[in-house]
Amino acid sequence: MRIDTTVRDVMHREFLGVSESDPLADAAALLVEEGTDCLVVLRGGEAVGRLAARDALAAVLEGGVDDATVGSVMRPPLPTVAPDDGLRAVEERLVAEGVDRVVVAVDGEAVGVVTARDSLAAGATREEDAADEPAIDADARNGTRLETTRSGTADAARGSDRARTASSTDAAGVPTQGVCEVCGALAPELADANGQAVCPNCREV
Repeated sequence: MRIDTTVRDVMHREFLGVSESDPLADAAALLVEEGTDCLVVLRGGEAVGRLAARDALAAVLEGGVDDATVGSVMRPPLPTVAPDDGLRAVEERLVAEGVDRVVVAVDGEAVGVVTARDSLAAGATREEDAADEPAIDADARNGTRLETTRSGTADAARGSDRARTASSTDAAGVPTQGVCEVCGALAPELADANGQAVCPNCREV
């Protein structure tokens, strides 16, 4: 999955919704049948509230739900995000609002839902992809170029290549000096030590 994952990439375009005038008993049955803990309450296409399973259960336990409607026990609407928002925006809304899902809306109309589980799954995928991609760090001041993985680990077998990569060269391509990966000092000669390009002083430590 792309690093720049958006809400559009992970949202559920089909979600469970009820209206304010629906019988509470029917909504409670829907919660049980679908095995979900929340329904989006819609007025036309706009999300105007949410029905939590615990609220429906509490109403059932209190009795007298035969004439009760969803609107009588629903809570305020879930937070909304836009399809082009990044998953970071979703995570921030989930934490700030203390909810486990958000509604995706376009021009005030609900078009999907993203749950906390969706966000976590997508985030884990992004981290795995990022760990597999090489990161290039360039030190323009010293003319060096070092390639490592994002996890900061290095393959010891490539240590000699890293030592050469850490060196700057003159116009003829001859190494002139490099940056020690241990102390950060410039040195005319670098050597491989445990997969790092090091100067003579650090090599002797």
